[in-house]
Amino acid sequence: MTSVNEHSLLINNNENNDNNHINQRNNKNINNRNSSININNNNSNNNLNNNNNNLNNNNNNKNNNNNNYNNNNNNNNSNTGKIYLRKKKKWNFRKKILPMIVIVIITAIVVCLVVFSLPYDSSNTIYNQSPFVIKEDDNLLQLAMKSRQNLLNIHGNQTISKLDFAILLSNPIGFWQLATFNGKNNSEPQQTLFLPLLAAAVNWCMNQNNDPHCLQMAAGPMMNDMSSIHAGILMDIITNAPNQEFQTSNSTGFQSWLTKRESIESFLDSFDLLGNQTIINKFYPSNSGPTATWGEGLVQKLMGDNQMCPYDSALLMLNLVKSGILSEGQSYMTDLISRQTFSTFTSIGFGLPPGTTLHSVLGTSSSTKDLNEIAHLVLPNGGEMIFSIFSNGYENFGHAPYQSSILGNFAGDLIRSLGIDIGCPNKIVMTSQDKNCTVTGAPWTLDTSIQAYNSSFLYISGGVTPTSTVTWTFTINVTGLYEVCVWFPSGDTHTSVSYKVEPGDGMIYFFPVDQVHYGARWIRLDSFFIVAGNQPIISLSNRGIDPSKTVVADSVKLTRWPSSKGIPGFSNDFVIAESPQ
Repeated sequence: MTSVNEHSLLINNNENNDNNHINQRNNKNINNRNSSININNNNSNNNLNNNNNNLNNNNNNKNNNNNNYNNNNNNNNSNTGKIYLRKKKKWNFRKKILPMIVIVIITAIVVCLVVFSLPYDSSNTIYNQSPFVIKEDDNLLQLAMKSRQNLLNIHGNQTISKLDFAILLSNPIGFWQLATFNGKNNSEPQQTLFLPLLAAAVNWCMNQNNDPHCLQMAAGPMMNDMSSIHAGILMDIITNAPNQEFQTSNSTGFQSWLTKRESIESFLDSFDLLGNQTIINKFYPSNSGPTATWGEGLVQKLMGDNQMCPYDSALLMLNLVKSGILSEGQSYMTDLISRQTFSTFTSIGFGLPPGTTLHSVLGTSSSTKDLNEIAHLVLPNGGEMIFSIFSNGYENFGHAPYQSSILGNFAGDLIRSLGIDIGCPNKIVMTSQDKNCTVTGAPWTLDTSIQAYNSSFLYISGGVTPTSTVTWTFTINVTGLYEVCVWFPSGDTHTSVSYKVEPGDGMIYFFPVDQVHYGARWIRLDSFFIVAGNQPIISLSNRGIDPSKTVVADSVKLTRWPSSKGIPGFSNDFVIAESPQ
């Protein structure tokens, strides 16, 4: 396409050539052309008058008139040698200039909206370019901080003193609300390192034109058994850099080997999911041995320990479960990290209602008390959240799975505060002060504690006669599968007790529970099918308890599982819709 300047230059050149040609002809034929000029001038004037009339009468047909005008001018030039220059059209403000101004203003507004909607860090630089719309939410942060403080107040510094988090809450409008506390602070990830390793493994398979699960023989045990040996195997395959006997960082081949080891970080960084994290070391013991040696030891000294943070971890989980990246491997990865709520694979799950869909990777350390979890959950009512928490709340008192259960309080409290559990199957919480909670036998003493569910609880010593029992009696109006949990404050003088459950079907069940540790949280006994109209009974007695020990009676919770198509416990989320072909 010819530019305006090039077009003008072409016209000028043509005009100059025409002028030179005309001058030459004038010099050679001036005598013969005089009469011709006069005659043609008269013709020209007549043509011009006609054209002017046409222009005045045909304003709605400007293009045709201009063509006639130009054609007449060409005739005049050929006949008379005179040049009639075309007049420049004036710009119409309303029709041409005003629309251009409006377009410029709209473009400027759109650019400003895009720029100011991007997330920035304290240095005023964009810290993530996610394919999802993510907005910081002050109300979410306020409620999350309140739930965080409640947890720290209840359990004290001896149990947990650190809780850094990034929380994403799905908004029905189509974006994710974000709240972070120390979201960019790095911590040792422990086994949560396996989540980026799983993503890198799927990426490797796809780059090899294989199915996303082509490394299942290593990825499966890594996620299902939390096997660090298989995690090491995966890292060697993905990076193509198994441990080698490098003596120093100046050893021949070390730098090229190190570059390969950095390929997992490069993969994450290509999607803006790395941040300031360090994901280069194996989790030991590994397939290289119990500790880092040779090249792996040099890397650890040069780069430091693996480091991950709540914010970037939450974004990674979001991208994996919502197909922001590696969409072909989404189902495979979510299958590998699907968890039960009350299990050794989660901490957040202890605060979630039954029937919740949970995808989680948990990392713990008994020596450092690290308790980290990256989790995605969908409540039975469809409410969707992502939690990424790095804390020091691991409690190594045995009695699995409750060593890592404390973060369930934080998640459950926040979900209730947000009100996003509304619409989930109903739950019934009965405290020891409820009218349907009764005491038979010797009296129990009423006391208060910050760890009690509703501030107060009952207790009695062992050996007191007559034997005394606290009984919680529920009335069930809807037939279904019910999860039964108990709550109590922990204490050094407490002991192991036995909760008795009578669901109303003629059966009796006993569940031993240690009340010394793992207090101030829900402890699940089991789930029972209960028919409407029945009155399930849960009871606790001081029978057979050492006189120096204390039995505590606080609260019991019954929560109905979701039900669909007459199948108790069945949630619609359990069925994965077929992907469009």
